[in-house]
Amino acid sequence: MRTRLVLYGAVPFVTVGGLMIAYYCGVDVLRRVVAPGSGKEFGLLENLQNAVLIAIAAVAVLGLRRKRLRWERISLMFLLAGSLFMLLEEIDYGFQYAIDTPVNVHEFGSVESTLEHVARFGGLTFFGGFAIVFAGSANRLLRYLAPDRFAVLTILLVTAFWEVAIRLPRGGGPLAGDEIEFAEIGVYYLVLLYAYDMVFRRTFGSAAAA
Repeated sequence: MRTRLVLYGAVPFVTVGGLMIAYYCGVDVLRRVVAPGSGKEFGLLENLQNAVLIAIAAVAVLGLRRKRLRWERISLMFLLAGSLFMLLEEIDYGFQYAIDTPVNVHEFGSVESTLEHVARFGGLTFFGGFAIVFAGSANRLLRYLAPDRFAVLTILLVTAFWEVAIRLPRGGGPLAGDEIEFAEIGVYYLVLLYAYDMVFRRTFGSAAAA
């Protein structure tokens, strides 16, 4: 239990909370570390997101080597594709190092707002509701797929930090209007924990493969 409290509670609390304090505390050098004026993509926040996405992709690749059930392997392929897509989106497909204009899908028009609502609803439903309802289910498959109940703690922390961030004075910084970045790293981290748990700590018997 102590390990899960650290992984699902302490780590996101210290990481996201520390990044927010550094960004909003008014110390310019700390703000530039989190998200420099030359572009938020070069700051600690977005690079931590990139590192977590790379870790998710690595876990998916390792999972493809460990898992043998077809539906598990297909799920891992989707996870790998999704993590690589999000990584490319975060780095603007490499163009962030050459031009200032974002070159991605999620920052065009209403797409970003839509993705925010989908991420919030999906995260609360799966890592919140699904974890609570099905973690102790009599159905073997649902019990196997259900996230750890401590994921609810992470979701609550991430949501709370996000709500605080969007209410703090923006001050024209590089993250003005992009406070969701503080939530994104928490969601990516939670996906990483779930993927690691599924790949390395859980086994679904072949008898239930059908």
